[in-house]
Amino acid sequence: MKVANQHETSESPAAPEPLAAVAETAGERLRAQTNEDADATRRASEVFMSATMAAMNAGYSLREITAAEERGKNEVRSQQRGETLKSVDRAARQLRDAEGTYRAVIARAVRLGLSTREIAQAAHVTHGTIRAIAHRLAPQKTPTLAPDEATSESKADESSG
Repeated sequence: MKVANQHETSESPAAPEPLAAVAETAGERLRAQTNEDADATRRASEVFMSATMAAMNAGYSLREITAAEERGKNEVRSQQRGETLKSVDRAARQLRDAEGTYRAVIARAVRLGLSTREIAQAAHVTHGTIRAIAHRLAPQKTPTLAPDEATSESKADESSG
């Protein structure tokens, strides 16, 4: 009497082919890593390792297993490429807008006559950074320094001369 193979019966679902399982679990692991979900990454890594071991036990070569892993990762990349690149574009646009606002606010503070040290402290950068930004924004004329900076710079010039 012949015992029915699991793959031949219509009653029980067929187990996934070992290389297909490797590809699928590699994709799930990449998805979890991409989402920076540590728990999901750990679980997906464990499932991936099980699928890899099953494929090795089924007699598949390491070359076939790594090719299946790469197929799984490439599938996830192709699925998520469009939306991810749109997100990058959106974030880059927001960054450019924010940088423009940042420069405009610094220029306003310089035009108001606030010291570069005060502005730098509020912006959490060095006063040299503020001076450089102000210089780039107004290359035709040097920004007016606040009285405390003009005095300290002239003293520094006198002492170094």
